Amino acid sequence: MARPKSIENRSELILQAADELFSRYGFERTSIDDIARHLGISKGSIYLDFKSKEDILFTIIERHAQRLHKLMDEKIATSTSPALEILRDTVLESSLLVYDLITRDLHTPEALLHTSIAWKPRFEHYFVKKRARFLALLQRAADEGDIAPHMVNEATVVAFMMAISSIHPPYFDNYSEARDRMSRNLLEQRGKALLALLIDGLRRR
Repeated sequence: MARPKSIENRSELILQAADELFSRYGFERTSIDDIARHLGISKGSIYLDFKSKEDILFTIIERHAQRLHKLMDEKIATSTSPALEILRDTVLESSLLVYDLITRDLHTPEALLHTSIAWKPRFEHYFVKKRARFLALLQRAADEGDIAPHMVNEATVVAFMMAISSIHPPYFDNYSEARDRMSRNLLEQRGKALLALLIDGLRRR
């Protein structure tokens, strides 16, 4: 059997195991010992790649953030659609990707990017880039003549992001008598309706 120091893709295996255990039991209830036991390696082997349990969690959430950035950036770079359509499509697709990733259980580490006040400051770069991306799309829409130039500002972007937060975790249904978490189909339906209203509201009259 390979020595712990020479296990191929050891850091990747650690991240996969940690993601599974954090999702199943929660971050606080999972220890480095639990992760090592799950993999059949020594606790010391984990510290060869990660400084702490928090470092492992940070890496998992950072990968989630980068996955969302990549989805949006590729859509923006390759689409020839009008900017407002790109804005609509990227928001809907990314919200469904998030849903698919985290609804195994809201203990899932990726959910913390969207729900944890404690962890959000460590991912300031994610939110700054997201606002900048939306602002650039609004500027492109203004250049295309679809929205008025005075709509291209930080306040519009923040208002837009406040609205779309309703189709992101933790998926509380504050809009009906339902008590269950929204299903994917319902999220998609409501996302499309919400984005239709928002995009129509942005259009030049």
